[in-house]
Amino acid sequence: MESQHFRFNEIESQSMNLHIVKMSQDTFIETPYWGGRDIQERIVRNKLRPFHYGISKEPIEFSLELALLDENNQPKEWTSQIRYDISKWLLHDDYKPFQTYDDLTKIYYGIFIDKSNLSLINNQGYMELTFRTNSPYAWSGIEILNFDLSNNTTSQVISLENKSNIVQKYKPKIEIELVNGETSINLINTSNGNKEFQFVDLIADEIVSIDNENELILSDKFGSNPLEKFNEEWLELIQGVNEIEVIGKCKIQVKSQFPIVK
Repeated sequence: MESQHFRFNEIESQSMNLHIVKMSQDTFIETPYWGGRDIQERIVRNKLRPFHYGISKEPIEFSLELALLDENNQPKEWTSQIRYDISKWLLHDDYKPFQTYDDLTKIYYGIFIDKSNLSLINNQGYMELTFRTNSPYAWSGIEILNFDLSNNTTSQVISLENKSNIVQKYKPKIEIELVNGETSINLINTSNGNKEFQFVDLIADEIVSIDNENELILSDKFGSNPLEKFNEEWLELIQGVNEIEVIGKCKIQVKSQFPIVK
């Protein structure tokens, strides 16, 4: 994190006169890359190699040193009102987005943890904070794609890209609106073994919202249970561009946010 400026919970640090600083004399500046990884294995008696069954991953955690500086990078006083405003801004009980200006394409979602003290002389100085994220990786910005297939009499192909460089299969959120009396919809990922994502016998003009990662489906029609009409093949995107053949008249919105390491 080489920039002094950051954005937290959609508020710019400059608006609070708060800057990332480095109090030590070390030449290098640490930048979060990925979280901790640990091999999960079991030692088997009389076997040369342990039984490997996966990797455990830890969320990214990093420290920040923050100082109050004016427009000339001169120290400002930590007044009572400033302390009040900064604590209101930074302290939350749920995950909020954090970005630094050296790379705004990376988003960390996290919470400031551990106790914090101000290090002051004449009411000027800095504070140290620890930020714990919700993931071993950073995230891309949210991407929303819309496709109008209202006149889809046979089939049409749409392209969806898994832009993650560390997740082999990504599961996006999808909203499908059936139109023109359509009651069934079929999405075939021809780039992933022709796997079919299918609903049959839905209500005409029904809108279904699908969270593929968490395996949740909602309908805008009261009393409808679209899960009963679903083939339970959740949509997965392999790395790179996926060609999706769509059968059925519909409008589709795809919402993605990719885990990334960069």
